[in-house]
Amino acid sequence: MNNITVVFNVSKNELFKLPDNYKTLHRKLKVNYRVESNKNDITPEILKGATVFVLAGPQEKFTETEFQYLKDYIAEGGRLLLLLGEGGEVQFNTNVNFLLEEYGMTINNDAVVRPQYYKYFHPKEALISGGIASDSLNNNLMEFSKSILTAFDFMDDKYKVEFVYPFGATMNVIQPSNVLMTTGPVVYPFNRPLAGYYQNEFNGKLAAIGSGHMFQDKYISNEINMAIWDSIFAMILEDNLKFKSSDFNDLEINDYAIIPDTIFMAEQPKICLMDSLDYEIPPDFKRLFDTALYSINNDLLRDVINTYAKLDVQYEQLKIIKPQFEIPLPPLQLAVFQPIFSDLAAPPLELFDLDEAFSSEKAQITQLTNKCLSPALENYRKEGVDEKELGYFVQECGRILKVCQDDQRMSAKEILNVISVKIAHYKKLDKE
Repeated sequence: MNNITVVFNVSKNELFKLPDNYKTLHRKLKVNYRVESNKNDITPEILKGATVFVLAGPQEKFTETEFQYLKDYIAEGGRLLLLLGEGGEVQFNTNVNFLLEEYGMTINNDAVVRPQYYKYFHPKEALISGGIASDSLNNNLMEFSKSILTAFDFMDDKYKVEFVYPFGATMNVIQPSNVLMTTGPVVYPFNRPLAGYYQNEFNGKLAAIGSGHMFQDKYISNEINMAIWDSIFAMILEDNLKFKSSDFNDLEINDYAIIPDTIFMAEQPKICLMDSLDYEIPPDFKRLFDTALYSINNDLLRDVINTYAKLDVQYEQLKIIKPQFEIPLPPLQLAVFQPIFSDLAAPPLELFDLDEAFSSEKAQITQLTNKCLSPALENYRKEGVDEKELGYFVQECGRILKVCQDDQRMSAKEILNVISVKIAHYKKLDKE
């Protein structure tokens, strides 16, 4: 296997490149094969050095000479693998169908869509079941699908093989080519070919698949896409491959039905009444429209002005009359509301001694006296008069009587001095 050389062509600005979106496939191939990329024009020398030549989504057109080189390459036993995507030749701006038609295959300018959501969110990420056309290929892929579908034992073996076919197109495959994969009975369009395979008597082979996205890094590990690549690649490499007569017994291919573009046709001015089916449409379609039924012009203006003179009515220029509309509702006014300010928070009453805050000065002095008298008498019997206790009592009395402010520090002597001065002034006033 080491003599096998797989050449991926990139001279036609291929969409699928090994270092970009085929990294997983590249790692798998280079284990057993020699993998190369061709950036030059396609020539017989390049094709002779390739065991398998891959066109992975070409986005430029081929010349007739290049097509002839590819035909000679297949006729002499070469292997060619062609991958494309949705939209076919139109979307990819290529002309590969010119080559495929020689072998009974073409890629359509359409897309494969799954109408119901299942596993994949995008409708064009179509999950196909029962899409393997060959029974022998389907049996080989069953071994890989058993680990995925274990709860569907009641289904036929054909429908247990599931693969994701993202952003792909359908194909037309006729003799001498064989159909490898179809859309199955669930995906639109129903039972249409997705992959074709051709082989001549010299083991020259051509395999075409309508979606190169299914082997991208994002999808090749999903479902059995990797197993499909291995099987198709093995078919391309195998010499003297022959299908059994029973491989395509259950193959069901529907005719390719082209649906008209309803949106485009609706914009075309054509007669659609059943009574007018035999009516011939004139070359100038504008004649079908009668523009005289609803027209605005001044053709009758002179007759109208002459009528004024016949009726002896003075003709006057029309004046612009300002209309007065009845207003059933009162006029609108600006919705201006008074600002709503947040109220101040309630005072934290739990931090205050309410008895002390709301009691009278006399009651506060009485409480202070009862508080200080008992300890003072005990100390007096033992040690005599405690000047600190006496000073504290005088300072508290001065605070209660508001002789000094709370933030003002005054000694006991200063407080007694202030009180004595006030008493002296009071007595002077009594004598006067």
